[in-house]
Amino acid sequence: MKICPKCKRRTGDEQCDTCEIVFAEYEQRKQEQTAQVYKLISSGELEQAKTLAQKLSDEFPDSKGDFILLISNINRDLNIAGKYLQAQELFKQGEHESVALLLRNLKAFDPGLSDKVISLRRRAQQRSDDDSKLEQASKLFAHQDYDAARKLLLPLKGGKYQRTADELLSRIEEIKGALLREVVDSVGSNFFNAARERLEILTKQFPEVQQEQAALFALLEKRRKISEKLAEAAAKAKQEKRYLEAKVLYSFLICQDPDLRPSLLASLEEMGAQPAVSLADGAQQELTVLAELGIMADNRGLLKLLPQEALNSEQLTSIAPVLAISASLTDYPSQPVDINGEEVADFA
Repeated sequence: MKICPKCKRRTGDEQCDTCEIVFAEYEQRKQEQTAQVYKLISSGELEQAKTLAQKLSDEFPDSKGDFILLISNINRDLNIAGKYLQAQELFKQGEHESVALLLRNLKAFDPGLSDKVISLRRRAQQRSDDDSKLEQASKLFAHQDYDAARKLLLPLKGGKYQRTADELLSRIEEIKGALLREVVDSVGSNFFNAARERLEILTKQFPEVQQEQAALFALLEKRRKISEKLAEAAAKAKQEKRYLEAKVLYSFLICQDPDLRPSLLASLEEMGAQPAVSLADGAQQELTVLAELGIMADNRGLLKLLPQEALNSEQLTSIAPVLAISASLTDYPSQPVDINGEEVADFA
């Protein structure tokens, strides 16, 4: 004896005497119809799947609970499908954050629909991150934080914002090149302090420059050490009142490194009104020797003769060849001289 799945009466093992249904055929038809519902769900025809499931719940009362659960899942998928369509429209409008929020934590009964929801949600989240990265990179660029901006822009290449990212990256490279040219121009003009300051700014904004321009860094460091040694030597000469040497060193430094001029000129002016190197910086005994020769150096270091009335006879004799230049005289020929058998005219 068996209970009929439809009328719930006890009957034969193969067929119900009351309903006249054959149990095997009944089960086969139920499986086929249930499979049809799932097929409709997979193809996205949820309304038709729901209608068929409702019909089958009445046709196969023994599985009514299963069909009610199936209908509940279909209803949920209908709701998710509606949100998915809405999310697609929002995605097209660029409302990526709204898409990610709308599809958050949604899991469809149909695996195909679930995969589409997850895929769109991930794409929206990625685009939302890209929106944020581009906005942040633009702000960093405006604040001249080029290295940080570049790190945010590089992952955007190949995506929706590739063109914008490429434009900003190109502008960053142009700025880097311009800053490097300023450094090179400063070095070429011997403005080494300015070159170091500009190179420091360039390195802060583009850390890779430290490695790329290692030779330039070495050159500026070597030049700095040379300037420091010369400045120390000049200061020592000034302290020891070797003013001629000090002025030579200070003047050389100004020529070699013009941006040191403001600080070095102050040291030069302390040694006299005229910063030029001159004989006025000579030792006193050297100036005394010049005076004995009837020559004096003024406070500008220019040489001039002492007035003749201030000279004694010995000084006049010493400088006579300088003071007295006689008028030119004609040389008259004397008797020829025999040189190696040849007579050559001589002059008196």
